[in-house]
Amino acid sequence: MAGGKRLMKPPKKTLPQKLLIALVVVALLMCGSAAAWRLIVRKPAVAAAPAPVEVLAEEAPVEDLPEAEPEPLLPAEEEPEPEPEPEPEPEPEIDPFERREDVWNFLLVGMDASGGNTDTLLLLQYDVKNQKVNVASIARDTRVNVSRSLKKINAAWALGDGIDSLKAEVSDTFGVPIDYYIKVNIRVFRNLIDAMGGIDFYVPCSMNYDDPLQNLSIHFSKGMQHLNGQQTVEVCRFRQNNNSPGYGDEGRMQTQRAVLTTAAKQLLSWKNLTLFNNFVQIVTDNVTTDLSPTDILWFAEQARSFETENLNAMSMPVEWHNPYMYLVPDETLEIVNTYFNPYTTDRTADMLDIITR
Repeated sequence: MAGGKRLMKPPKKTLPQKLLIALVVVALLMCGSAAAWRLIVRKPAVAAAPAPVEVLAEEAPVEDLPEAEPEPLLPAEEEPEPEPEPEPEPEPEIDPFERREDVWNFLLVGMDASGGNTDTLLLLQYDVKNQKVNVASIARDTRVNVSRSLKKINAAWALGDGIDSLKAEVSDTFGVPIDYYIKVNIRVFRNLIDAMGGIDFYVPCSMNYDDPLQNLSIHFSKGMQHLNGQQTVEVCRFRQNNNSPGYGDEGRMQTQRAVLTTAAKQLLSWKNLTLFNNFVQIVTDNVTTDLSPTDILWFAEQARSFETENLNAMSMPVEWHNPYMYLVPDETLEIVNTYFNPYTTDRTADMLDIITR
């Protein structure tokens, strides 16, 4: 928060710690000891619910009551009126922040080459009980309700308190908690694709873009291509051609989702289980998260039964009004309640902090 006390960030894991995590993972998977697994691994915690606001009721003034008049005697032949039925018991109050069982929300953050701004933002929900994963791209130019001059959501990292500001802005905007974050350097994606031997991907349009300042040159023909790691990153970064508009941020997010889905299916396939050691090394060298080693092990165990057919990918609906992307309120609320609400009751419009024009 501006003017407030900066939150303390957890220290980054050192290389020996990362290697220890990797060794623990490999050892557990190799020995398959159920007793050791239960001893070490515990179900991860969830984010705390917002603190309730206590409203103190004002005491009503005590007034002198008039003396009750005696009831008139009823004639002997008249029957007394029946007593009114008792009022029904009030329904128990519903807790709007009661969590669904075994549902977690994550924020996936991809950093650009300079490491200052977030190049990719993904809101992800993992429903362990039903083995469903929902992922939504958040446009990096999304307008958010903040006091800083640059009100794009991807500026929260550089101009705020890093991941703490980014988590808070995503949570406030969409009205849902962020239980954990995963920040990846762009090279982790490149290295993972190379470790898998590349991916086969249908490039949605011809791409011809050059940016000498970023040392970026993107040239691909439309159609099915076999892409290595660097080529995959270039396809994901493409927004426009040198002499034509291309497809902008919305098209880029669609391409990124398609690439992620293709890569996930290939990574989870049986032939890539032999790449586990390479995978651990690549991830530990390029990923920062507030998940503990035991959290990661618990989620890894649950994900063994996950099928890629249960992966739903989408984009948060936006409209472009220079210089920002504005969320479409009704559509955003529907997406939140359908795919990213971890609570037992629906969110309402006033629980989201969406800025409109």
